[in-house]
Amino acid sequence: MSSLLLLLLPVATSGAVILIARRAGPGHRGLGDAVRLVLELAGISTLFLVANLALGVAIVLATRLLSSVFVSIYVLNDLSLVALSCLQGAVFFCWRRPPATGNVGGD
Repeated sequence: MSSLLLLLLPVATSGAVILIARRAGPGHRGLGDAVRLVLELAGISTLFLVANLALGVAIVLATRLLSSVFVSIYVLNDLSLVALSCLQGAVFFCWRRPPATGNVGGD
């Protein structure tokens, strides 16, 4: 039941936001464009997570091999690594996007 609730909450809030946005009228990005951008951001964040985990495993194994210190691989099993990878992905995603065509508060 709790898994179903965790799935239904985002579905319900997303549905409410879609209804509100449709009533607001044009002037916003299409839902298809938004889904594409979110999937692109999720993919980039996933690549950063995989890279961070691979580097972490290499560092842990190298530390075990080159010193007498034992470092557990489970140190990488932390939700903060996922959050930081998502932040890395978001920054990279925003950095590589072309600038907006509108001039907001500029010259």
